[in-house]
Amino acid sequence: MKPDQKSAKNTATAEDQQQINRFARLHKAYSAAKEKLVSLDNDVNNLNDASDEILLMDDEAAADSIPFLVGSVFVHFDQDTVNGRLELLKVSTQAEMDELRSKVGTMERELGELRAVLYAKFGDNIHLETEEDEESGDATRRNGR
Repeated sequence: MKPDQKSAKNTATAEDQQQINRFARLHKAYSAAKEKLVSLDNDVNNLNDASDEILLMDDEAAADSIPFLVGSVFVHFDQDTVNGRLELLKVSTQAEMDELRSKVGTMERELGELRAVLYAKFGDNIHLETEEDEESGDATRRNGR
């Protein structure tokens, strides 16, 4: 192949640039969603810990006046009310996590498709992997290197 043919093949068209931009926007959203999932998982763990602590309360007087954060104020509730509120929070957080996991899966598929298309066109002239991908070995599996 002549050098001018090789450079012509690797010239980015407007469509290529749109795909690269789509990949960048999608990757940013994907990273934010993954961080949110970690945060929500921590929230669920904290809610479970709070439920466990309430169950372990021995003092009946303390169990009738448990502080619960509502907005920026602590309101005192009895043990059953707090357990009910914690359970509602866990259910809503789990539902949010399930929805986010579904979105993350969709984003992963689209990112994989865009990677394949862009690596097929640009080969080593484009770098679409993050440090996380490279550390985990995902980059090698995704682009076949």
